[in-house]
Amino acid sequence: MSFEARAGDGCDERSYELLLAAYPGADSETGDDGEFLRTPGSPKRWIKLDDVACKVWPASPGKTLLAVRLRHDAASGDVDVADLEVLVADSAKPRILQRYRENDALTSDAMRISSVTLDTARYRLNEATTAFGVRVTYSGSSRVNPYESTVLNLYAADGESKLRPVLSNLQVSLDRGEWDGNCAGEFETVQRTVAIDAKRDHGYAGLTVNSVAQDNRNVAKREDCAEVQGAKRKTSQRLPFDGRRYAVPAELRGL
Repeated sequence: MSFEARAGDGCDERSYELLLAAYPGADSETGDDGEFLRTPGSPKRWIKLDDVACKVWPASPGKTLLAVRLRHDAASGDVDVADLEVLVADSAKPRILQRYRENDALTSDAMRISSVTLDTARYRLNEATTAFGVRVTYSGSSRVNPYESTVLNLYAADGESKLRPVLSNLQVSLDRGEWDGNCAGEFETVQRTVAIDAKRDHGYAGLTVNSVAQDNRNVAKREDCAEVQGAKRKTSQRLPFDGRRYAVPAELRGL
């Protein structure tokens, strides 16, 4: 249930010192699940070093992005709860420029968090503001009811030292189904892309969400298992900015 660390994106040797800059006084600790940093103060949080996504921001190479899972407990249990902190750091020295923290944002229960990655597509919201994304993927554990979903959150600068979420919980991919464990079953896939449109609302460009959905069936034919593909369904929906964030309708929301 670790994050997908992005070594090779300019962070492989810097993420540790950036974490120490973000959490001064953090102590190293070795547990059953590996190496951790334990944050000071109360309540304490544990950062597994593999749980950090880190990437130099292509839109602003002088800045480095991090997404950090702050576990409530060092040991894994049936239910794992963690905070998510998103950081913008200086690419030249260990200094945190901006940050945003959401408590209890990452919970693995019936659906486990299989990856968290940074999305650095150029989300240019206006002439002065470019957002970046964090994608969270959830996976189910049932063999006969497979499920995987990825949601996208976007963050933008809020003054000199803070970030703020401008988009939350937009489901950008979905794979789910139900089958007999042998062949027969029904499956659904949805893929979504996000584009910046030309119209402005409260100073920010709108987001156009393009969706492609498809239903497939597996059918047993004697000793073979045949896949019957359904027609692709394409839709497009615009998300306006309401002055605080982009409102995501229920049909586009993830978990």
